[in-house]
Amino acid sequence: MNQGTHDLTVPLPLTHPIYHILLVLAAGERHGYGLRRAIVTSTEGRMRVGSGSLCRSLDVLLTAGLIGETRGTLDAMPAPRRLFRLTDLGERIARAETERLVQLVAVAGRIPRLWDAGGASTTSVNSTGGVLPFVDVGSVP
Repeated sequence: MNQGTHDLTVPLPLTHPIYHILLVLAAGERHGYGLRRAIVTSTEGRMRVGSGSLCRSLDVLLTAGLIGETRGTLDAMPAPRRLFRLTDLGERIARAETERLVQLVAVAGRIPRLWDAGGASTTSVNSTGGVLPFVDVGSVP
């Protein structure tokens, strides 16, 4: 099936597990267990995806054409496994969701009550995805 003919069956905005899967695959091809480990690592342990949730999410992403699947080996894997990769459509959806979230954080950044944690250090994401410290929330455009 041509990528252009897929019906988008992924609900927007993306769920956290689906978005994190797309983020991990944007960095390169992974097998299922590698996806789970990368999500835990990238979120510093704040998010864990169970086997069942991962399988359901992968099925949704495969059906929608956001990821593709091959058989192969990575690193020191002893036997071929299912490997997942981001498709062009998946990359476009991940970029759109990232842009949506950056805009949402920018709106929240203009609300001092949400960022004033009694002198605690706060951060924001700039338009290129870099993290910037907030010095003065009132000065954020």
